[in-house]
Amino acid sequence: MRRTKATYPTKPRLMGNFRIQIVARIFLLILTLTTLIWLSFSTALYATIVILSLLSIGQIWALIHFVEQTNRHLVRFLESVKYGDTVNMSNGARLGASFTELTEAFSAVVQDFERIRREKEEQYLALQTILHHVSIGLLSFDAEGNVDFINPAARHILGITNIYSLKNLGKEYQPLTEALTKSADHDIILVKLVINDEILQLALGKTYFRQRSKELTLVSLQNIVSELEEQEIVAWQKLIRVLTHEIMNSIAPITSLAQTVSGLLADDFPDDAAEQSELITDIRHATETIARRSEGLLAFVENFRKLSRIPEPDFGVVKLHELFARIELLFGAQCAEKGIVVERSVEPQTLEIIGDAALLEQVFINLVQNAIHALIAKPTSAPKKIILLARQSPTGRMTIDVQDTGTGILPEALDKIFVPFFTTKPDGSGIGLSFARQVLRKHGATMTVSSELEKGTTFHIRF
Repeated sequence: MRRTKATYPTKPRLMGNFRIQIVARIFLLILTLTTLIWLSFSTALYATIVILSLLSIGQIWALIHFVEQTNRHLVRFLESVKYGDTVNMSNGARLGASFTELTEAFSAVVQDFERIRREKEEQYLALQTILHHVSIGLLSFDAEGNVDFINPAARHILGITNIYSLKNLGKEYQPLTEALTKSADHDIILVKLVINDEILQLALGKTYFRQRSKELTLVSLQNIVSELEEQEIVAWQKLIRVLTHEIMNSIAPITSLAQTVSGLLADDFPDDAAEQSELITDIRHATETIARRSEGLLAFVENFRKLSRIPEPDFGVVKLHELFARIELLFGAQCAEKGIVVERSVEPQTLEIIGDAALLEQVFINLVQNAIHALIAKPTSAPKKIILLARQSPTGRMTIDVQDTGTGILPEALDKIFVPFFTTKPDGSGIGLSFARQVLRKHGATMTVSSELEKGTTFHIRF
């Protein structure tokens, strides 16, 4: 338990004993000197005068030694505190009984400092043990790139035994060193490395702290190759399920009708004109159905081709109020016919983004088209409104919302609306939202959705 001020010896008693000794020594010295002076002027006792002179000198030396010994005791105590040494402070008896309490106080303070130092060492060792056993790689370095700490997990991830400076890393680590020196505080960035023919996908997080009056950078490293591969497998499985479902839906009736036609043609051709006409009509209907389903399958494959071949953006300055104005102009007549009100707001009015104007316009066309479909499905008397809202946050990030007061999206469908070819509309292709999200990813933006049945849906785009 930490010693409180009340548990230390009280000051009045300690200082009282000290003053008594000082006063007594000075009083005896004055008495000796007075006697010496009186004998020098009034008597011829030279031996006595010499003895008193030596006695006064001895008293002066003893007084000085007494005070200096106290100072040495204080210096010894302060040095023990400064260097964190545990020293024996139990020799207070040499200073007299009045300093016993002072010695005890010194010993108590030194013991407290020793306890605090020991606790800090234990905490440091515990922290070192934790850092050396966590599975996340940790690396810290100073402004010159000198490595201050690297744990075994980071060594294992990077495939190095030890490192003293980031400058010593080879060329294969250049993307990592560039990311460490350029990425902003708290940003999570992905870095791809190829080390000894092994591909590493690293997720880096960076922050700053001070230690020993030095500014240090702390970096966390995680190899997320397995997670990415797992997500990629899941994505491929979802896509394959969609593709096989759509293809089988088209192939099954085509196969069945083809077998029917083959069976009709395998029979002997009837002689009766009516039967011939009926047979030809059946074959015609079957072939027309086969043609329609084949065209549908071709359209599906074409949509997939478009989805997998999104062009790279041609970046430029895009003024959001002009982009919203073009969208409103495109759908103005259709919205007026359906009784839909379109509102747009850009704050500030001069808000701009860097992107491909044509691709971004197609994104908003898809979103507004979906909003119109949702509003058409509502009763005529219900208010129908589409809101295009762009604003800038205090941190500089831009958010664009596309809101509608339509029927909303079923909760079970919210997690699937961005899956390619998933659609809730009978005549939908299911590629609009997937296309929009891929375009936004190429612009470094994200898109999420929130919806409430019978109240509306909002798509949130964040740059």
